[in-house]
Amino acid sequence: MSACFLNDIQWLNFSDYPGHAIRGRFSVAEYHDSLFSHFAVPFPAHLSAAVAKRRAEYLAGRCLARQALAQLDHHGVIVTTGDHRAPVWPSGIAGALSHNVDTVLCAVQREHGLGGVGLDVETLMSQQRAAQLWQAIVSTQEHAWLQRQPVAFPHLLTLVFSAKESLFKALYPQVQRYFDFLDARTVAVDWQAQTLELELLTTLTAHCPAGRRFSGQFLLDGDTVTTFIHL
Repeated sequence: MSACFLNDIQWLNFSDYPGHAIRGRFSVAEYHDSLFSHFAVPFPAHLSAAVAKRRAEYLAGRCLARQALAQLDHHGVIVTTGDHRAPVWPSGIAGALSHNVDTVLCAVQREHGLGGVGLDVETLMSQQRAAQLWQAIVSTQEHAWLQRQPVAFPHLLTLVFSAKESLFKALYPQVQRYFDFLDARTVAVDWQAQTLELELLTTLTAHCPAGRRFSGQFLLDGDTVTTFIHL
């Protein structure tokens, strides 16, 4: 039963990353609450009213986080949930979790005080959804820039949305506050090398001023895109 619920687990290789990243597939159809006991993961109170999908993705994420943390000599650690439902990582560790319909990812690294790691997985948007959502994700200037690129706009918008999510996760441990999608813009995308660059448009802290740029990587897999940024 457990193998049917969580499978296809593999380590991901991102260039120059000193930590560990892992991906797996989970099945909501194979999920049952008893799997929490099977995997020795405490069932959190905040999921008591959650639907099966939310419970399944939480459990899958904690299972992968435990595997990843073991690579950094933190054996048997269960990542709990803190303020704003953010994962609570062991002292000295920066990490990130993400999931979509059936994919879950985790990345962990030793924390050095300069930020963290962010990763995000998204299902590629349709043309209709991209038309509905773009104004919340990019400015009119960034929209015009994306329209000039030689890649379908919905795919690019999904990539940018995901990259900004990854940037937020990477910076949040340092800035300790929320910032908007429009507080950063895309300045470069290399579809062949699968790299990108974002620039802050708003000063968040003294170490994260407007104009600071961040490089990221991305992976394409079927109808999903995964983005990754580490500091």
